[in-house]
Amino acid sequence: MEKKNKITIYDIAKEANVSPSMVSRVYNKKAGVSRGKRERIESLIEKYNYVPDEYAKSLKKESTKCIGIIVSDVCNPFFARILYECEQIAEKNGYSVFSFETHDSPEIEMRFMNMLSAQKMEAIILLGGESDWITIEHDYSACVQRIAKNTPIITIGRMECENVYNVITDEARAMRTILEYLIGLGHRSFFFLGGMSRTRSYADKVDQFTKTLCDYNIPKEKSMICMCGYEKESGYREMLKVLQQEEYPTVVIAINEIVAIGAIRAIKERNLNIPSDISVVCFDNSFISESMTPMLTAVGCNYEKFAQRLIYTALDAVNEAGRYTAGKIEIIESVFVIRNSVKSFN
Repeated sequence: MEKKNKITIYDIAKEANVSPSMVSRVYNKKAGVSRGKRERIESLIEKYNYVPDEYAKSLKKESTKCIGIIVSDVCNPFFARILYECEQIAEKNGYSVFSFETHDSPEIEMRFMNMLSAQKMEAIILLGGESDWITIEHDYSACVQRIAKNTPIITIGRMECENVYNVITDEARAMRTILEYLIGLGHRSFFFLGGMSRTRSYADKVDQFTKTLCDYNIPKEKSMICMCGYEKESGYREMLKVLQQEEYPTVVIAINEIVAIGAIRAIKERNLNIPSDISVVCFDNSFISESMTPMLTAVGCNYEKFAQRLIYTALDAVNEAGRYTAGKIEIIESVFVIRNSVKSFN
């Protein structure tokens, strides 16, 4: 490793114990690398007087510098924010993003995957969709596996397939964080509102909801679960039903902010106050949570960090062709923000 022309990006990456794309980012003065790793890589670049081999680079397949992103619902603030952050980070790294909405249709999702693959996208990111389903249909799985042979796929769901990377939020931990906070404030009756049984993210929340209440010896009859999708109207309708009961839970945990908006409308129509009469918390924590009156206590991801991991995972996959592991999973921790929508009984 003493001669400059024999040093490759893979040599530097191996000695620094990082990915080749991270070496490339440091060499090209790109963001997204911690100070310690950057200093380690820079010292090796200087030590070996490393310079990229332009001839070797020219032998690689033609680069389009394009990433395709398929979104199940761009009207959902969660997906809209992640898409926005992905576009910003991709642009900083010299990539363009082409995004398409599926309206939560697996058939449309597969059509867009095929189209993006044919257009030589260097990677495809799936935001929502069937990759997060508990049971994935054969046609969808076959489509993903075929495309992934040539184009890395990154999903926020979970698929165990070669060249498919899973970047997910810790839904179970997020649910437990919410419940332990509420229990600590003296709440003993809970209403989990929204979601769909086919998705893993919902199943993780429900499992942890049940487990945490059991761990804290809270009787089952003190908790309610209503699976009603992710829309405002369903949240409104189901919340009204609960409030018509003689005794209702002291706190509502909404699956997302859209469902929370519907629930809050129902609460206010019954002339109840938040949080003095009933508390409301939700998942996602976008600008909506802090725009409500009162501002909502919420748990959600660090959107910028989540988008960074999606884009950099895509770039790592592009630059490490043939080095993939099946079902690689990276978990992003959630952020819990306490605001004004929860009553304390202590």
